[in-house]
Amino acid sequence: MIFLKKVLFNKVNNDDIRYRKFDFSFVFKIAILIVAAGVFFDNPANTINFNIYPLEEAIRVNLRPPLIMLGGIILGPFWGALIGGIIDLIAFNIWHSDLSYLFIFTLSTVFRGFMAGFIYNYIFKSFSIKAVFTSLAVPHLLTSGLIIPAVLNYYYNIPFLSNLRVRILVQIITLPIFTLAFYYILNGLKKSKELRTLHQKLKVMLNKDDLTGISNRKHFMDFLDKMFTMAKRHSNPLVLLMADVDNFKKINDTYGHFKGDECLRKVAELLNENIRNEDLAARMGGDEFVVLLPQTQIKEAKNIADRIKKSVQEIDIKDSGSITISIGATVIRKEDDIESFLKRADDALYKAKNNGRNRIAWMKTDSLKQKLKFS
Repeated sequence: MIFLKKVLFNKVNNDDIRYRKFDFSFVFKIAILIVAAGVFFDNPANTINFNIYPLEEAIRVNLRPPLIMLGGIILGPFWGALIGGIIDLIAFNIWHSDLSYLFIFTLSTVFRGFMAGFIYNYIFKSFSIKAVFTSLAVPHLLTSGLIIPAVLNYYYNIPFLSNLRVRILVQIITLPIFTLAFYYILNGLKKSKELRTLHQKLKVMLNKDDLTGISNRKHFMDFLDKMFTMAKRHSNPLVLLMADVDNFKKINDTYGHFKGDECLRKVAELLNENIRNEDLAARMGGDEFVVLLPQTQIKEAKNIADRIKKSVQEIDIKDSGSITISIGATVIRKEDDIESFLKRADDALYKAKNNGRNRIAWMKTDSLKQKLKFS
């Protein structure tokens, strides 16, 4: 049952070539393209014909089967089976309607797509030329090398052994070619995933503070710009907390920069633990931190600020004594721009420091003239 759910929901073990989220919309579009290509190549006029001595008849190579298996490899066994069945039904009605329809051929095509997808995505755990070759060879040999010759012998009295000999010869020639071609196609998808992953890692690195691991000033300012615009447009509440570690210079001078860094990391960790998923905590520089609380009323913001202050007081860093922080807080006003919003939070922090530290101060008006400055 677990495996069936994985197949139906396209949860594969081998995701080396999945360079993006394979949601239904994306998979459906790719499936349509493969179906269209498969139907096109099933046209007898589009088959590849060549002669091999000493065979009297020309050998025909149809590109439909490898396309179906490629669909299974890329999209998974369920979609490989679906693609195979749809291609077979459409192609038969367009190109082969003068022949008798045999359901067993449709089943063999469905089996081919399913098996290719199953072997690549669930038997193998990573991308390799062996994975590609096996995913093509096993279903291809079973269907074209055994099932189809047996069906043709049973229904049309075509000699089994001679037909089998020709088909095996075709597989020996074409499988290495298809394997190499599909290997380079799939390797391109793998490289795309690696580049995408690297891009995501670099993006995260650019947004993170090296020391503490929380957001840096650049990321915070980008987030603030977005949230500030939304709050002004929709008249939503927006609260800004600005925090500063009390007597941090004394901690550095007394216990050393290593302990000072440990202190900042602990504070950053507690900030993240005491805010919600929609909030953002960041280090602005030195021992200065900010927390932006979108869609937050003052009462709830006070509770968050109080939790942060109490949590910091409980920090236990060996041989470093107690740690406290001062927090300045403000809420957005109609006449605010980003600079005045930040300035008022900084004024509130200055007020908390002047009133004895280890406290929370709220600033509702621009009453102080302290210069806004981040280290």
